[in-house]
Amino acid sequence: MSSSSSTRRALLSGLGGLTCSLLSALCQAQDEAVLVVRHALSQGQNAKVLSYELTVLQLLLDKTVASHGPYRLEASEVVSQNRAFLQIQSGEIDLISAMTSPARERQSLPVRVCLYRGLMGVRLPIALRSRIAELEAVSSNARAQALRMGQVADWPDAQILAAAGWRVERLPKLATFPEMLRRQRVDLFALGATEVYPIVDALPDLRVLERWLLAYPAAFYFFVSPHKPALAERLRRGWELVLADGSFLALFERAVGAPLARARLAERLWLRVPNPELPTETPLQDSRLWHPLVRSRLHQADGH
Repeated sequence: MSSSSSTRRALLSGLGGLTCSLLSALCQAQDEAVLVVRHALSQGQNAKVLSYELTVLQLLLDKTVASHGPYRLEASEVVSQNRAFLQIQSGEIDLISAMTSPARERQSLPVRVCLYRGLMGVRLPIALRSRIAELEAVSSNARAQALRMGQVADWPDAQILAAAGWRVERLPKLATFPEMLRRQRVDLFALGATEVYPIVDALPDLRVLERWLLAYPAAFYFFVSPHKPALAERLRRGWELVLADGSFLALFERAVGAPLARARLAERLWLRVPNPELPTETPLQDSRLWHPLVRSRLHQADGH
């Protein structure tokens, strides 16, 4: 073998190694350029609600790809809401969606635009079909507060209702409420107006009451880990864009228009409940962020 051949092979080998190194570095740089969002949006909710929250998140991130770059979503394991907020605080996960409270806003970075336009605080009572006539006759807060209301223990709703004098039975998780109603351990269970029907329609012995509801000012946000402030800022920018161009309102109407029409909220008796768990920073004055019925029946009625 000539020395020139050996030199040529050594050169080619060296170039091959350099090419691999360059490709590896390029792939690593591309991976680092993609924002990975580790989310906990699957906290025991029904599939339609979960799909909506994921779609809103994707809308906000899609609107900011041009300014902030590509992203990838990674779902975390299903845990309780309390556990998810501990994970947010530690940086184990990046994002969760939930109803706000002062404690939750201390643990995380709240992105203060309500995904449900305040309607998660408009709660429709669920009861056994055999007790419908009896429970539809409720016509005052005093009569309603005498009933046993089931709520999930780590939801802010449980604390809101207890503070207002309701008889609250705290349940370990959402899945337990049908059996608690069947055993008459509780008289009622309440869910948000946008989420209740897909759940109750699958339970033939239960029914959503039609005459009255209970309601309190509430906000349901995306919460971001304190370790990811850039993600929180990106989502805030995304909200500015989707509120301005109408794409969020269009998505909202497609997702929840039918259940809201079915609920006939305007025709019901609203039993208003104060919410001491609503942070003072909640943007109640921004009319873009709230459903008209929430504004007129709750915010304006409370002087906001």
